[in-house]
Amino acid sequence: MFRKLMILLFVVFFMAMIIFTAVMFLTNEETIYDEDGVTLTIKKPTFITLGEPEITEQDTDITTVRDMTFVGLDVGTYTMTERTLENDVTILFDELHNSSWLPFAITLIHKELENAETNSWNPRPVTNEADDVFGEDPTSNPFGTIAAGGKHFLQGNLYVSRIIPQDNDGQAHELRTENPNFTIEEGIMEKSFWLPPKHYLHTWVMIADEPFFESKEAEEDWIEFALDNRYQQLNWLTPEGPLVKLPITDDPRTQLAYGYIDERTADPASQEWNETSPSLYFETMLLNAEASQN
Repeated sequence: MFRKLMILLFVVFFMAMIIFTAVMFLTNEETIYDEDGVTLTIKKPTFITLGEPEITEQDTDITTVRDMTFVGLDVGTYTMTERTLENDVTILFDELHNSSWLPFAITLIHKELENAETNSWNPRPVTNEADDVFGEDPTSNPFGTIAAGGKHFLQGNLYVSRIIPQDNDGQAHELRTENPNFTIEEGIMEKSFWLPPKHYLHTWVMIADEPFFESKEAEEDWIEFALDNRYQQLNWLTPEGPLVKLPITDDPRTQLAYGYIDERTADPASQEWNETSPSLYFETMLLNAEASQN
């Protein structure tokens, strides 16, 4: 009897390892966006299925939500919001929510970037001095600008977070991981991440038909300013507005808590810079702030 039980346990363990291996290492790739020469795909575990898209349209936004399932069980959602602004710049916001107990690896892939010209927005470490109210903000500038295939892109970073409670029944995102480091090889950019249970992933990209700045020098001036003024550059963009560093409290988790603050969503830095050094980037950030508040 004992021997049969041990054999049964071994078989169950062996089958569990096969399933685990399949979930973690067998992958497939699906196209999630293919518009006007811009192709984006998602590489995910084969056993995780993306459901049929549910599409809603409102003002500037087209939002597509796909349920993610594992052998028929809900494990989360993948949401893409395509925002088209008055100046014809498009911003794509990605959000993945792992609502399950199962961690999984995902790669978001940007194709058709042959002969890309890139300009890093993180050429040196940021100047990160602790603020008496907000503490330190360890986030980086966005990855940088990319020119390829007649298009111009500003690529945001990857942000992995979990929800933590706040006072008065509020909620915030506790930053767990930021990844500003991507490479482009053979015309393909891969943004890979590990999404733990009960966590979120956010990233974004701007798409334009012309450069975001009037000149290389104008772009470099803003990069240097943003590196030295951590509360001026808005890094963690979402359709509802940028997630920014919240005031610290006695709760240690607020050291890395991010949420929405109206006066920063309005982006006063872009307003000021656009008056003295107009650019498509600042105009886009201001239009995006208006769209987020609608």
